Amino acid sequence: MKSFYKNITFLSLIFIALSLTQCNDVTKSCCEEILDFSYTNNDSLIEFNISEAQKCAKKYHKRPEFLQKISQIYYFDATNDYTSEQLISASKKLFLALDYINSYFSKIDIVKSYDYQYRGDIYERLGDIYKDINSLKSSAELYDKALSDYEAANDEEKILNILLKIGKLYQYNHIPNIAMIYFEMAEEQENIPNNIYRKIIDNKIITLYELNDYKSADSIFKNHFNIKNQDYDFHSAIGTKYFYERNYSMALPHLKYCFENGNMQEKLVFSEKLAETYFNLNDQKNEMLYIQYQAKNNSIEIRKTPIKLDLEKLYDTSYTIINYNYDKSDNKNNSLIIIILLTIILSIITIVVLYVIKSNKQYKEKIRNAEETISGNNDIIQSKDKIINDISQKLVSLETNESFDEAYQRFCDSAIHNKIKSSFEGINILTKNVQSYNKLALSTTEIQLLIKTFNKCFPKAISSIKKEFEITPSDIKFIILNFMNLNNVEIAVLLGLTYGAVNKRSNKIKNIFNTKDDLNIFLIDYIKSNF
Repeated sequence: MKSFYKNITFLSLIFIALSLTQCNDVTKSCCEEILDFSYTNNDSLIEFNISEAQKCAKKYHKRPEFLQKISQIYYFDATNDYTSEQLISASKKLFLALDYINSYFSKIDIVKSYDYQYRGDIYERLGDIYKDINSLKSSAELYDKALSDYEAANDEEKILNILLKIGKLYQYNHIPNIAMIYFEMAEEQENIPNNIYRKIIDNKIITLYELNDYKSADSIFKNHFNIKNQDYDFHSAIGTKYFYERNYSMALPHLKYCFENGNMQEKLVFSEKLAETYFNLNDQKNEMLYIQYQAKNNSIEIRKTPIKLDLEKLYDTSYTIINYNYDKSDNKNNSLIIIILLTIILSIITIVVLYVIKSNKQYKEKIRNAEETISGNNDIIQSKDKIINDISQKLVSLETNESFDEAYQRFCDSAIHNKIKSSFEGINILTKNVQSYNKLALSTTEIQLLIKTFNKCFPKAISSIKKEFEITPSDIKFIILNFMNLNNVEIAVLLGLTYGAVNKRSNKIKNIFNTKDDLNIFLIDYIKSNF
């Protein structure tokens, strides 16, 4: 029966392929067949004639759905090339897929979650290719683009997986401080499946050992792993633990298990550890086996060198496609029109409201009564907030005897603090060049991690500021970045804003605090006094 269905499927594909090749006149039926294509549906895995698809796209370019489908056809074709290890061909088609979907974005009014998710898939697959040729910078940038699109799509599963993938990318390249940022961001996500959570914890333990933070690594290991559940993550964590403790005889069986059951990247990592383990155990024969394994894989890398150079050149030439910004570049005129219309509407509403208020005393009285009611409710709310804050502060005081200097040092040593500070090393950004450094902008997840890290180190700070001053939720990130002694140019880069907007916000915050001092000095003194 299986053979029968295979034959039917095969004949159907041949028929479709032949019909497409005969579609030289760009017939309506051909184009309709393209519109039926779906890269997520296995039933539509059809060998499309790309040239015919392009003809349809040109003829029906005013219909955005054609651009979307052409992009998907290129993506599907690139996936096949990637599976066959035709990396250059796959990359070229993926960049074309990206270009078509960006054109699709520019022609529609509302970008749906699915569209962001699909574009994220393109970025991720490109990131996989550049990871395969060990191009850290390019793969990291592409993965970050994928992360931004998955966040826009609110796809929890893909956000989680890409954070883990980026963390491993930095981990395998021996950059543990950056790897830890992404593992921590992954850990902060909601609805994490147990198997993925264990992988996050496993990688955190490995990274902490690489950072020489044995105490934290041991603590996490004791809380999350036990002898009864000896899966891959258990062997990876405990093998790494014994390895860094130089207990090589205990590490050996666990490292071998990980090497034998891991993927290509994991095999390379654990072969390195196994070679060092056998060296310390004076077992030259087995040491040589794993050295040879590494040499073989290095030779594969060497053979890829010409491909790597071609792909890196392709990446550079595709810069504008990679960094396409739908909101800023394609809707300036529309945004301006909307702003003008809203201004006119608001002006009319304001005039009408003022007239009604002026002519209606009864209405004024109702407003006065309403304000009194609101004021009374606000008093109740503030009273409850005070009770909650007092309780929170008491709990905090019970939890720690840490000094301000110790907390400040802990904040400065955090992964997210180090990432932000290190991103500006050796860079001199001028006010007029702020927009040129959009690659350094923080993602929503990174901003959330920064706020959470700050609150962990200074649990009373934000509540004290809110209690004494009228600040908005959006002011908090500005306050924390100023606390880090970053200037307005750097803050503008990190938040993807203009220098003028940040300067205006900083002046607003200074006015709220009623200080003429530098914001950094004021905030340090204030938080220290309320610690």
